[in-house]
Amino acid sequence: MLIPKQDMPENYIHYINPSPNTLEKYPLYLKEYGFGNDKKLSFGLDRSYSDILILYSYSGVTRFSKHTSTKFIQPHHIIISACNTPLYFSRSSAAWEYFYIIVSGSYTKLFYNLIRTKNNVLTINPLTNILSNFIEFANMDINAGEKFNMDACLLIHMLFHELYEVTFDVAKAKTYTPVQETDINNALKYIAANYKHDLTIDKICQEVNLSKYYFCKIFTAHIGIPVHKYLNEYRVNKSKELLTYSKLSINAISSEVGFNNSLTYIRCFKDSMHMTPTEYRNNF
Repeated sequence: MLIPKQDMPENYIHYINPSPNTLEKYPLYLKEYGFGNDKKLSFGLDRSYSDILILYSYSGVTRFSKHTSTKFIQPHHIIISACNTPLYFSRSSAAWEYFYIIVSGSYTKLFYNLIRTKNNVLTINPLTNILSNFIEFANMDINAGEKFNMDACLLIHMLFHELYEVTFDVAKAKTYTPVQETDINNALKYIAANYKHDLTIDKICQEVNLSKYYFCKIFTAHIGIPVHKYLNEYRVNKSKELLTYSKLSINAISSEVGFNNSLTYIRCFKDSMHMTPTEYRNNF
C-alpha cells in the first residue's frame, strides 16, 4: 500500500515559545517545536521532568542515547521521554529528518504516563494522523498571540490521543493467544531454521499444512507484514551481525543469509535500513 504524500514544511524550522512562563494556565502548552535534519541533537541539559519531548523520526536512521542505553531509531518511530535527563541523537545514515515538540502544562505528566513505554520508543503506522499532527504545528501562525497557544493546546491534546490509541492497541495485542501456540509460530520457527536455504512460501505452507492463500492471509494479520517481506527482513537482520563482526565480502554475506544474488540483498537491505550494507559496515 502506498503512503499518501504529505505536504511537508517547505523549510526546516526551530521555534521556541518566547514566554512559556505565562502559559501555565493552559493544561497543555507548546514550549518548543522543530523540523530539521541536524547531524546531532540533544535535549534535557537545562530542563525539568515537567517538560516532555515527543520526537518523530521521519526519514533515515539515528542513534538515540539515554543514560547508558543506546538504540537505533528507524523511520516512523517516536521517542517519548521526560527531559529531566540528557537525551542525545546522532545521525547514523546519510540523512535524517525529524519532527519534535517539547510540551508542558498541568495535564502533561498525566498524559505522558499513559503513553510512555519502557524503552521510550513507539512504532507508528505512517497512515495514522500522527505525522499530520506534527506537520500541522509548522502551519500554525506563531504571531497569532493567544489563538496560537489555544490552537497548540488543542493540537497537543489530539496528538496525545493518537499516541494513546497506539499504546492501547499494543496493550490489547498482548492479551491475544500467544503466537507460540499457533501455526504462525511454527512458520516463524521454520523460517529461523531454514532462512539460509532456498526458502519459498510454498515450502513454508507445506511445513505448516496450510493453503498458500490462507497462510499468507493469517501471517499478515498476525505479524503485520507479508511473509516474503518478513523473510527478507529476517535475512537482512542476520546479515547485520556478519557485517559488524566478520570480514566476509558483501557477496559472501548475501549468500550466507539466503539471498539468491547480491543485488537483491543490497536492495532489500537498503529498503529496510535506508543505507547500503557497505554504509552500515562503515558506520557500525
